[in-house]
Amino acid sequence: MVLRLLEQKLTFKPTRVDYGGLKAFSPQRVRFGHEFGLDLDGAFIDRGASTVVLFIHGNKHNLTRFEDHYALFSELGLSFFCFDYPGYGQSSGSPSEEVLYAAARAALAHLRHSLGAAPNDIVVYGCSMGGAVAIELLQSAPAKALITESTFTNSWEMARHLYPLLPVWRLLPKRFANDERIGKLKMPLYMLHGDADRVVPVSMAHRLFSLAPAGTELQIVPGANHVNSVADGGAALREALTDYQIGRAHG
Repeated sequence: MVLRLLEQKLTFKPTRVDYGGLKAFSPQRVRFGHEFGLDLDGAFIDRGASTVVLFIHGNKHNLTRFEDHYALFSELGLSFFCFDYPGYGQSSGSPSEEVLYAAARAALAHLRHSLGAAPNDIVVYGCSMGGAVAIELLQSAPAKALITESTFTNSWEMARHLYPLLPVWRLLPKRFANDERIGKLKMPLYMLHGDADRVVPVSMAHRLFSLAPAGTELQIVPGANHVNSVADGGAALREALTDYQIGRAHG
């Protein structure tokens, strides 16, 4: 029980504060997920585009934090839907690995059935732990493409990296097993990672890339850390998103 509580505290770091990152984009706020037994907060920004980004954030903050991403999507004329996991922002409940997966399935279902997006019009974008959630989501669900940013191999290796002097990591279960799942993806995959990332070392990106399907593209951003890959690697990311938007093969 103590180990489980410690793992929970080290893994999930939700906030309720509104960081203001959505205000400039005139979002349509929605409650959804009830058919999954969840009560989730989401925001849809409709640019009238056929391609829609499903944005899945990481283990910290909430959906109001990611203004740089939203600005990039808007600059390209992309519609996008973002949401909060249970316990984050205005979403009810408490987070866990399985609950995060369920929240992503609920978000994809809302995007498809309530907002009318077809699978081949949806680009899924996952940041850090959100990349892990996205990889699990797309094991069985179709999508136009997947973009991961600063995503790790699995939670066990992350614990060993972040807490090397804390022996408890040896006792924790392996969760968010991206290394076991990434090779099963069936859609185009673009990976973005900063080579100065001290939270998720770039070696994990190379490891995932070695396991990813043929045709995957890995963009290493020189000098970028865990949170500024979009700002520093925006040109390459912009090209990838544009190619997915118009249906052109990327790479």
